[in-house]
Amino acid sequence: MRIALEDLHVALAGRTVVAGVHLVAEKGEIAGLVGPNGSGKSSLLRTVYRHLAPRAGRVLLDGRDLVGYSPAESARHVAALPQERGGDFELTVGQVVELGRLPYQRAFAARSAADRAAVTAALARVGLLEHAHRPFAQLSGGERQRALLARALAQEPDVLVLDEPTNHLDVRHQVELLALLRAQGRTTLVALHDLNAAASVCDRLHVLHAGALVASGPPREVLTPELLATVFGVRAAVVDHPLTGDPLIAFDHRGPADRDPDPDPGPARGAAAVER
Repeated sequence: MRIALEDLHVALAGRTVVAGVHLVAEKGEIAGLVGPNGSGKSSLLRTVYRHLAPRAGRVLLDGRDLVGYSPAESARHVAALPQERGGDFELTVGQVVELGRLPYQRAFAARSAADRAAVTAALARVGLLEHAHRPFAQLSGGERQRALLARALAQEPDVLVLDEPTNHLDVRHQVELLALLRAQGRTTLVALHDLNAAASVCDRLHVLHAGALVASGPPREVLTPELLATVFGVRAAVVDHPLTGDPLIAFDHRGPADRDPDPDPGPARGAAAVER
């Protein structure tokens, strides 16, 4: 399912936080949202999964305005893993994941075979099948993140909306989660702070800065040293990853992007050195 945002404006407490954004994620594409804190990424995603209503503009699913869907209908098409996780659930892991099946169930109806199969498959995908009967509140932060991702997968949506899904995950589970997203083949909108992860997993990147869209395109075209300096305020070189060939950002951790160059910088020091 193709998703498109047309001239999207979002306001919080009377202040515009997203202004005039146009972006597209084609069917089966992973589209990443990157930008500094406060750039509007989370607010934009909340409009897609209907936690916020846009002040202006439209969210279109295959050309149909999202406001024309009933809540249950939109939940069958769009599933979200937001940053706001809520408090502890007094439920087991399996029961949390079963919540993803609510859009398909009639009131007071028993779980169907399709519901049980979807829950089992989702738990298996995130490596938590053996933890189905554990209390959710006893999970580690990373395990909770994976359980909530399983809940979204159990919805069997056409579109996944993920806000910082690698938070609380160790390196191994970050790699596994990003590989899982690639394997899903679902249209995905994902906000990521890790620019190297975004460059590796995303087909297209959309860069937000102060609520405006400032760049869109394939990661190699978008993640330039000039953009990294302007938007993120860092000096960096963009090189080829030695294992995958993806763009790899080598940050200069010795100073900000606008520092004065050394009077006599000497030869370049590794991949992090760039010309001023």
